[in-house]
Amino acid sequence: MTRWTTGCALLALGTMLGTARAAFDDEPSLRPDASWPDASELIRSVVAALPDVPVLIQAQLQSKDRRGVIEGVLNAEMRLDWCGQPPTAEYLIRDAFGAEKEGLRLTWADPGPPAFRYTRGAPPVAEELPDLYRPIEGTDISWVDLSLSFLWWPGGRTVGLEKIKGRLCYIVELPAPPGEAGGYAGVRLWIEPRIHMLLQAAAYDAGGEVLRLVEVKSFKKVRDLWLIQNLDVQTFPGRHRTSLRVRHVAVSGEPIVEGEGGEDS
Repeated sequence: MTRWTTGCALLALGTMLGTARAAFDDEPSLRPDASWPDASELIRSVVAALPDVPVLIQAQLQSKDRRGVIEGVLNAEMRLDWCGQPPTAEYLIRDAFGAEKEGLRLTWADPGPPAFRYTRGAPPVAEELPDLYRPIEGTDISWVDLSLSFLWWPGGRTVGLEKIKGRLCYIVELPAPPGEAGGYAGVRLWIEPRIHMLLQAAAYDAGGEVLRLVEVKSFKKVRDLWLIQNLDVQTFPGRHRTSLRVRHVAVSGEPIVEGEGGEDS
């Protein structure tokens, strides 16, 4: 995966962690597959629903063993401005006490690839850009996992319908592009078409075995925005898991979510 593709995907992190503008189409019916929406159309609708104003997201990462016992806690902060001049995205990983451990900033000064700036430590020191597939600080999440970079893979197709959290979702199958790193043969996406939100994603290997599962656990509508509050990332076959819990969301500097995540929706 090129840095350009990674950069575009990182900028779209809010697809699952932040907000999506509400839309209310009729719920899809179980129609013949010939009439299902094109996969690229579904994915474009997810990206198009991203907010066009600055967004601040603060969340907690809880690394857990297969029994659900918390092994470590980190904090994450994301400052996203898709329509800024220039567009920017900044991601900070902090320890449980708030000290900065890693940071990644992307800036789109001109059309073309973004400029990356990676830092470590407190105070932050600029370092060479790392492998974006490596797990972040012992969690199950890498920079690429956070980025949902597969949204930019070509050649997908809509293969079915399934209910996730009581909502009917289209299933999109995306093969990994030739030469893609990370050991993924492809990903399977569950997209809710009424609110244009990705509710589940599974990465699998060449044998079809699931390697990584991202599940939205809870979300709710606040004003005219749908907010994803809690999600889990699970690694297979070991079933180690990292939970992300959104604690604070501000849009254009105005807080719209504070405190614990809401009930499952």
